[in-house]
Amino acid sequence: MKRHWIAACSLIALCLSLATTMVRAEPVLVDGRDRVELSDFSMRRDPGRRLSIDDLRGGEAGSFTPSSLLSQDYSLGITRDALWLRTEIEVLPAAAGRRILTLAVPNFDRMEVWASWSVSPDPVAVLGDRVPQSLPVRRNAAFIDLPAGHHTLWFRGVTSGSMAVPLDLWRPGALMRTEQVENLMHTALITIVVLLGVVALALAVALTSVALAFYGVSALAAAGHILAMTGLDRLLWGRHVLPGDNNPFVWLVVSGAFGIGFLFAALPMRRDVRWIAPILATPVLFGVLMLAVYDLFIEGDLEPDVILRPRNLALLILVTGLAASIQSWLAGGHRAARYMIAGWTVLAAGNVVTALRNAGIVPWVESTYFLPVYAPMAEMLLFGAMMAAQLRLLRVEKDNAQRALVVALRRNEAELADRVTQRTAALDHANMALQDREAQLRRTLEAVPLAIVISHRTRVTPLYANRRARESLGGSDLYHDPADRDRLLTLLERDGRVENAEIEMLDAAGIRFWALASMVPLDYQGQPARLLAVNDITSRKQLEQELTKAKEMADASVALERAAREAQRQFLAMISHEFRTPLAVISTAAQNMALTAGDEATVQRVQRIERSVRHMNGMIDACLLDDRIEGAGLMLRSNRFDPAALLRRIVEAAEGASPHHTFAVRLDDVPDLTGDEPLLGMALANLIENAVKYSGPASVIEVGLRREGQETVFCIADRGPGIPEGERERIFEKYYRGAGSARIPGAGLGLHLVRHIVSAHGGTVGMRNRPDGGTLFTIRLNVLEDLPADGDDGFGWGSIPERAKNGNG
Repeated sequence: MKRHWIAACSLIALCLSLATTMVRAEPVLVDGRDRVELSDFSMRRDPGRRLSIDDLRGGEAGSFTPSSLLSQDYSLGITRDALWLRTEIEVLPAAAGRRILTLAVPNFDRMEVWASWSVSPDPVAVLGDRVPQSLPVRRNAAFIDLPAGHHTLWFRGVTSGSMAVPLDLWRPGALMRTEQVENLMHTALITIVVLLGVVALALAVALTSVALAFYGVSALAAAGHILAMTGLDRLLWGRHVLPGDNNPFVWLVVSGAFGIGFLFAALPMRRDVRWIAPILATPVLFGVLMLAVYDLFIEGDLEPDVILRPRNLALLILVTGLAASIQSWLAGGHRAARYMIAGWTVLAAGNVVTALRNAGIVPWVESTYFLPVYAPMAEMLLFGAMMAAQLRLLRVEKDNAQRALVVALRRNEAELADRVTQRTAALDHANMALQDREAQLRRTLEAVPLAIVISHRTRVTPLYANRRARESLGGSDLYHDPADRDRLLTLLERDGRVENAEIEMLDAAGIRFWALASMVPLDYQGQPARLLAVNDITSRKQLEQELTKAKEMADASVALERAAREAQRQFLAMISHEFRTPLAVISTAAQNMALTAGDEATVQRVQRIERSVRHMNGMIDACLLDDRIEGAGLMLRSNRFDPAALLRRIVEAAEGASPHHTFAVRLDDVPDLTGDEPLLGMALANLIENAVKYSGPASVIEVGLRREGQETVFCIADRGPGIPEGERERIFEKYYRGAGSARIPGAGLGLHLVRHIVSAHGGTVGMRNRPDGGTLFTIRLNVLEDLPADGDDGFGWGSIPERAKNGNG
């Protein structure tokens, strides 16, 4: 069945393509108008995203076919392919100059633009919501300078959303005026939704209403959805509030989920199975229907979890809310539920328009884009109307409850009189028990190992002292410093209690000692009093003083070490600056000599000079990087990159610097990596430079890239003497150089930096001597995708085990 559908769709597309090729598109005229719509596109799909602008300017130039849909602002649906577009423009001399190219789809990943007046492979403009944008506009926009004449524009679009390309050329002033008006309109509408959410949350806090809290969060999430769909969040904050490709639909999922919570909290629901079953069955049946539709129209194996992606999850929440609203209306007889039904219906209508627009059935214009965007706003207004109706009902119920409360209070008043009589008798019995507990407390205080003193709250007169206090404390003057007593009393009055305050007190012999004093107020024999508990901590205080002195000495040592490290860092920075300037002068002079050199000997001397300059710059960079590692630590600036392209650039640079060596390169197809590309490039360059230095002239340096299980493996092999067994444990140490490297230039930092860079990326460095001579170094980095392992080692070196280096030398 799936094959029949695909074949029918392909036949229809072929017929449309043949029909449109009969008409030759006229160039778009760029004149003095404020806005010029780009149309009459020719289209070229790129399923593997492998084509470049050079391909389409060359042998693939004839592969474009006219696209009437895109030329009339219809969408091509959601596709993972890269889409290439081509159109012709005629720029009048009076219209030449700077224009702004806009893409009216706010949620479009990346659009690159090339022009026939520029032969550079770099695009003349790049726009999209994943591209930093300096223009203060809501649309995806970029400046483009148009020369007069007839030109060709190529566009390459990649997006995870709907493939629609409403492209326009604007005069800057006209675009800014249009944006101001539109932004004011969108801001006013979004403000309404935000005010609904904020007022609802404020009322929820004041009234302790769960329903209002659900409504407020749902409204604020709807405002977030509108911000993302209109592009105002990128205009305000420079990026989407939520990361990811589906951030508008995540907002919609949150709004719908809290909308259903609002429905269940605001309206009573029937709990029996007869009414709950349809609510639960509705999203299940709708999900099965969606899977069947996906199975018909999507090639390849169907992934069941596609139903839980934000776009589809929002639809499931919508039908669940609609079913629950209908159940509340039909089963419970709640007329207010009709507002909920209307709100969910408006949101469903918006989703239908979105689906028709994304499928290319209706055109991609402002009405078909913004009406579904503001459907959640209409939904929130209808939900608010339902809440207002419900509040009116609650007011009536409140009046009835108040009348019932008055009756209950009068009945309770009579019951209270009887309880007072009973409580009076119980209090008399409690007073007798209290006296017994007081005597028991006195016995307990006598046995406590702390000194306990109870004194009058307003007078200094002691009322009670336990045995420990009578033996260890002095008379009425307990404090070495009377200010300590005043401080304890102030804390007691402010906090109601004092716990473990350190003070100096006097013992019975008048000798000072350190104590932890705690004080609480109490009533003692009908008098206001306070209880003082004293714990002798003299021994602990002496130990603390010794520890404090030891800490001060340690802090002084750390400060000296930091000062020495800072002096070293400043020295390295000064050496870097002082060396780079003369090295730059030497490099420039060598280049000038190369331009005027008349014989081969001079050229060779110039090349030696340039190699020496590069070597010195490399040593300076290595020293600075090592200082970063030893100082604040190695901070990675990660991004996704092509490891094969990185290795190819490094090998090309090495070939230019080492013309007497031959480089044998084998690069397998491996996925992109995530990491700090410049630092990994330095690590690979250090290994290749070592291979060159330790290999004789005219020898072969073998470089490879392969995939092993979930690891990407870089291989560099030389034909040098190898590494002796006794030095293998130390070659990654800082400043260490082997016994056979005395005449080979180097500072002993290269492999040390390689180890730190690879370890910072979570990888490993390995090395082993090859049976036929030389050394093989490998760098292993983890990848995210699960791909089958390749058993070949890239060079036919066999499967001799490698010794892994994880950063410990």
